Amino acid sequence: MSLGALLALSYFLGSIPTGLLLTRVRGIDIRKSGSGNIGFTNVMRVAGKDRAGKIIGFLTLAGDMGKGALAVRIAFHQGLPLAPALAGMAVFLGHIFSIWLRGRGGKGVATGLGVSLGINPALGALVCLPWLLLFLATRTSSLASLGSFALMPLLAFLWQTFLPSPIGTLPPYTIWLYAAMTALVFLRHRENISRLIKGQEGRI
Repeated sequence: MSLGALLALSYFLGSIPTGLLLTRVRGIDIRKSGSGNIGFTNVMRVAGKDRAGKIIGFLTLAGDMGKGALAVRIAFHQGLPLAPALAGMAVFLGHIFSIWLRGRGGKGVATGLGVSLGINPALGALVCLPWLLLFLATRTSSLASLGSFALMPLLAFLWQTFLPSPIGTLPPYTIWLYAAMTALVFLRHRENISRLIKGQEGRI
């Protein structure tokens, strides 16, 4: 597969609006409900009020993470050193700027965490841990997301710097990929940041 084909495939994988498709099962257009976002948090708020709704919420989370991890794992098999980082960025951008939603999309958190798991499962699990801990402690998805992504580039740097090869070896430009995803996640959460500062952010 050429690099161009890989990036196109990754972008189209990212563009799949998992939350929108799953909430359609219950007759809900997630774009017109709650915050209008297609991601896990809004799906849980809108559809997750009973057992079936919670299943839809967690399937949304798994699907958005899965497409991020899948794109990166496909990239590893192409034998191009830059392919994992480029595919990770393409699938991440596909989720945020979905072709199926006319350039709109989610905030990138679950897909970005999936990309991290695809790059290195052990490091990815370490990146996901702050999200889980912050979410359990505060029940505030945005705070958990911002905290985990703020740490993501630093954790990757420490991983690559202090762990011996091959354990600490990451694909080229992984840290730059994580930094770019972090910047975009913070940009997509600017309204949430404002509400957090004012103490007005909602909880799940």
